[in-house]
Amino acid sequence: MPVFVWIILGAVVLLAGGVIAMLAMTLPIAEMVYRTNFKRGGDGEPGWTRGECSFPDNEENMEMHRQGMAWAAENASAINEVEIVNDGLKLCGQYFDFGFKKAAIFLAGRAEPCTYSYYFAMPYKEYGYNVLVIDNRSCGLSEGDHSYAGMKEYADVQKWIALLHDKLGNEKVLIHGICMGSATGLRAVTHDGCPDCIEALIVDGMYTTFYETLRTHFIEKGKPVFPVCYEVVFKIKKLTGKNVMKEGPIRDIIKYKGPLLMIHGREDVFSLPAKAEQLYALSPSTHKKLVWFDHGMHSHLKIVAPEKYDAVVGEFIKSL
Repeated sequence: MPVFVWIILGAVVLLAGGVIAMLAMTLPIAEMVYRTNFKRGGDGEPGWTRGECSFPDNEENMEMHRQGMAWAAENASAINEVEIVNDGLKLCGQYFDFGFKKAAIFLAGRAEPCTYSYYFAMPYKEYGYNVLVIDNRSCGLSEGDHSYAGMKEYADVQKWIALLHDKLGNEKVLIHGICMGSATGLRAVTHDGCPDCIEALIVDGMYTTFYETLRTHFIEKGKPVFPVCYEVVFKIKKLTGKNVMKEGPIRDIIKYKGPLLMIHGREDVFSLPAKAEQLYALSPSTHKKLVWFDHGMHSHLKIVAPEKYDAVVGEFIKSL
């Protein structure tokens, strides 16, 4: 065998050995990232618990929390504690019965319990909707140990929708999702098992794939994407059987033809504006609207411009 071939083979072996060594060194880091962000009680990250603000050091988040808790207290007489069972887990929520024949279900992001959604639910009584806020699996009073990036939670949402329609007497159900809740809601309405009572879908800060938003979080924090981000994705696939580099809204959006309101911020560094435009272009809905907010961080558009946010939602609901 020629010498140059041996040199090439040696280089390949050295390179492969280096990659294997790097993966062995970074796997514990990936495990820590997953445990911190996707496992209940992982390394003391705030959130996951009812009544607790997930980002107490962020003044905007604290103000959202204060306003939402005050609204719930004002409407305490309408609250009914409700629960379902799915995937062997007892899942809990709160149903605000305002006496209407329609309901809105609110789907918050990762690690958020039902109390986070109070803030977004505040105007819906005025719009003529009962309100369901839920503890995501592994959050609040709901059972479970992990967040699954919406890859399992979407089936929970389908069960919640069935409860609203079959047992609580709501003829139509509207979904309002924020961040991961947007992707989970879209997946729920585009996969088998969803009840045929969906009125519309409102998504705030929806991403194309969970990998994409995970990658932008790494970049925003100044952390290298390779290899830890990929190792976290691999762990999610091991737990869910789904490849979140490919599965997600980028594939689900083409299956949803119902009314769609997309709300997005031009300053969003986690769910990139260009990706929102891509999703909107892919949507086959004939009743769709994409509304931009010039200012506001991811999931904080309403607190920056509350009048505009509620007006946009209200106008869309009237158009139904």
